[in-house]
Amino acid sequence: MSKALPLRARGFAAGWGRSARVAVGAMLGAGIFLAACGSSTHATPTASSTPYVIGEIDDLTAGLTFLDVPWHQGLVAAVDGVNARGGVGGRKIKLISLDSAGSATTAVTDFHQLVSVDHAIAVVGLGDSIVDAAVLPLATSAHVPLIAVAPPSSEIFPPVPYMYEYSPSTTAEADVQLAYLQTLPAAAHSGRVAVFGYDTPQGQGFGAAVAADAAKFGFKVAGDFLVAPTATDYSTQAAQIAGSHATAIVSAVAGPSVVTLMKDLKAVGVPAATPITAFAGVAVPSAPWSSFAVVSDYRTTGSESGVVTYRHDVKAAGYDPSSPTVVEGYAGGLLVSQALGRCGSPCSSAALVKALNSTNTNLSGLAFGPVAWSAKFHAGPTVFSLLIYTAQGQPGSYAKPVTVYPPGAS
Repeated sequence: MSKALPLRARGFAAGWGRSARVAVGAMLGAGIFLAACGSSTHATPTASSTPYVIGEIDDLTAGLTFLDVPWHQGLVAAVDGVNARGGVGGRKIKLISLDSAGSATTAVTDFHQLVSVDHAIAVVGLGDSIVDAAVLPLATSAHVPLIAVAPPSSEIFPPVPYMYEYSPSTTAEADVQLAYLQTLPAAAHSGRVAVFGYDTPQGQGFGAAVAADAAKFGFKVAGDFLVAPTATDYSTQAAQIAGSHATAIVSAVAGPSVVTLMKDLKAVGVPAATPITAFAGVAVPSAPWSSFAVVSDYRTTGSESGVVTYRHDVKAAGYDPSSPTVVEGYAGGLLVSQALGRCGSPCSSAALVKALNSTNTNLSGLAFGPVAWSAKFHAGPTVFSLLIYTAQGQPGSYAKPVTVYPPGAS
């Protein structure tokens, strides 16, 4: 079955974990019903044949597709893999993916569809912090957990009920980047760090976290430079960074944005030896910079059983297992499936919350350390590394893992 995204991805569902494209307008108008692959429209459901229904809300067609589409791909690969191995306690997972197109209003409609019509017991994805903020009140009212890749830190510290994060919090991102830069003489000399991020709640939170923690790593903040997520020209911000005399640059932007930043920095004379670090989940196949590293919350290479299974599942789904953005979505899918296993059958949203709050796993080595959720801690990963790029701009080795939060931290 094809993995290509439709031009209009709203309503495309993974019936048994596998993406099935639905041409909504024409087909429904013609009265055509599409059953999930291999299912019967006349069979009477049994306990084992009735799937767990999980929803996904991501931007699959608009400005954040370079982030959300790989996250979606990883999530699909995880669900496919779990289902191929017999599901959760003999029950398959049905993933229904809806496209917010980057709109908070559309995301609200999506949430109502998933919970009220499709009866999803959890919603995953939510790669836009603006969308997260719009959906959280609905989830709180409906008592439905959100397992999100990028919520604002204000929804994680202190933990807000029904919101769980499976990528690094902005605080963790800031601390890991600063701790790595502290080990580089070129960055530590004079200790001036420039902050570059999107003008979103998450980007603003990242800047605040850097400002709060810079001094303990021996840095001063040279400036906080924000851009719109849809911007393609960073020349103004690059000139401002050059004028700030920063010795290093920390960033909270994704792959294409990092490359654009590097090109614009070169154009204004910033040396390529100036260290740049980037957010987790950044996919940069080739970085035109001689000192570059990306925060890593999950491994994409190695002999650990979780990594081997990850690479198998993602390849089987037709995606790229080397992408750090795909691995994040995959990890989110595994975390949900493990919680479903603890929840048992039947599993209500309320019971799933209790199961999520007993999470403590490294996903068989896919994570560098424990992913720990409790009633007092929803930030997820506690140990991180950095993927250090070679001087030729290619992905290289992992740095020594850094523990940011002890498991169960409040």
